[in-house]
Amino acid sequence: MPEMVAFNSPETVIPTTSESEPRKPLKRRTSALNTILYYLGLEQRTDAAAKENQCLRILTLGVLFVVFVASAIGFFIMWFTNMYNNSLLENLILRQNSTAAEWWARPPVFPLLKVHVFNYSNTEEFLAGKATKLRVEDLGPFVYKETAEKINVVHNGDGTISYREHRYIQYLPDESKGKPFDQVVVPNVVFLTGVSKKRFEGTWNQIAFNVAASSSGSTAFIKKPVESLLWGYEDKLLGLAKSMFGSDIVSSSFGMLMTRNGTSAENFTIFSGESSLQELAIIKQLDGKPRLDLWHTAECDHVGGTDGSQFPPHLMDRKQPLQVFIKSLCRKFPLVYDSEVTALDGIPAWRYKIPKNVFSHPDEHLPNHCFCHLESGSCPPSGLFNITGCSMGAPIFASFPHFYTGDRQLIETIDGIEPVQEKHETYADIHPRLAFPIDGASRFQINIQLQKAAMVTGLDKFNEGQFLPVIWLEVVPGEISDELRAMIYHSTYSANAIQMSLRVGTLAFFVLSFVLLIAKCYYGTRSARKK
Repeated sequence: MPEMVAFNSPETVIPTTSESEPRKPLKRRTSALNTILYYLGLEQRTDAAAKENQCLRILTLGVLFVVFVASAIGFFIMWFTNMYNNSLLENLILRQNSTAAEWWARPPVFPLLKVHVFNYSNTEEFLAGKATKLRVEDLGPFVYKETAEKINVVHNGDGTISYREHRYIQYLPDESKGKPFDQVVVPNVVFLTGVSKKRFEGTWNQIAFNVAASSSGSTAFIKKPVESLLWGYEDKLLGLAKSMFGSDIVSSSFGMLMTRNGTSAENFTIFSGESSLQELAIIKQLDGKPRLDLWHTAECDHVGGTDGSQFPPHLMDRKQPLQVFIKSLCRKFPLVYDSEVTALDGIPAWRYKIPKNVFSHPDEHLPNHCFCHLESGSCPPSGLFNITGCSMGAPIFASFPHFYTGDRQLIETIDGIEPVQEKHETYADIHPRLAFPIDGASRFQINIQLQKAAMVTGLDKFNEGQFLPVIWLEVVPGEISDELRAMIYHSTYSANAIQMSLRVGTLAFFVLSFVLLIAKCYYGTRSARKK
């Protein structure tokens, strides 16, 4: 009888035979790892075993090759294409009844409109000749919550959407520095606009205007509560003009921001992104036209850009400028990359700013020549932008607050003007993947130019063409809904974690399958040579 000899390992038992019995070959047990290595070609066996499993080894080679190709494709996609990013950005397309379209129509963001009023504190002394310069005080901010929505929304079926804007304004006393009934003295925009329009008319027309202004008590300055100044009051001069000229005067009410509260007169048409994500949210037409018919070059006169709430994601590369169309200023404004910042409690963002030369004189920045008056060729000083053409003929000029980046003469003409970059520049902190602002501040100032008429009295103390600041505005994101915050958070951190996991995973599979394939080919070739 054969004896059983036990070795150290309890699993390994090898039978032995006595000297009188012939020896039998020892049979070794194989583990799962041995089997895997064998099928991969990394372990050798007897010719008989090899012949029995030749088909399985060929099949293993085929499977290994397929895994290698698949991992190589996955590796290429995750590391060298934007397919993953694009799959996320597809959710931004403004398809009808989509979440993106619903949020676009009723944004879960409630911006704050902060209004600063320039109160002129020495008008009596100036008009009496006792003061050589006007003095202003920057009052405010008077803060309002804006609830915005798109109305009359029509999906046109060609990759565009048409709509109008509607805003509801709500005063926030706790956020404001001042009260809506505070009295302020500011330039009389209605009177100064009338003077500007009469200056090229005949003597009798100017005299008639002067009589009407005197009878209505209209002068170069007007004293009004802040609320009335901003959102509307009955102007006596306008009322008189309406009674005399009827339909030529639309309303006898006037307010600096009167058209901002309510439904806009303009009809916008934008690209929804369905035809091309690269056109997402770009304005195609304003009131059915692709041009403004205000400026004398196609580039300046073309509508284009977005309303600033969303940008085409492909432009987020830090090199290309973004374009924002501001309807109240009748032009596009470029935004250029500035730096990396954090917003909304640590969300990474890219800060874009309006360049300092956007309001520069053409002698300093040649591309601005297209915004000069074509017939006269006159251009305002650096720091000002003429928006008379989209202000119903009023001599209104836009600038940054306190004439920031403007000509020194603008700053020195009036006491109390103190430009500070941190307080008065415009910037937007934009999510680098989603391409919409999550923080920022849009800041602009409204000024009126004093233009004299020969037969209109009360303006002799002013310099011809003097620019008088009236108000300046600051719009910030304000309150953001929890749903939007959660979406921004997951689009940043969760999406980045998934993307990194897929990248590491595809890289690991690619390397492992490549090594195994090379090893199998190498050992298979060596085995064939031995035979």
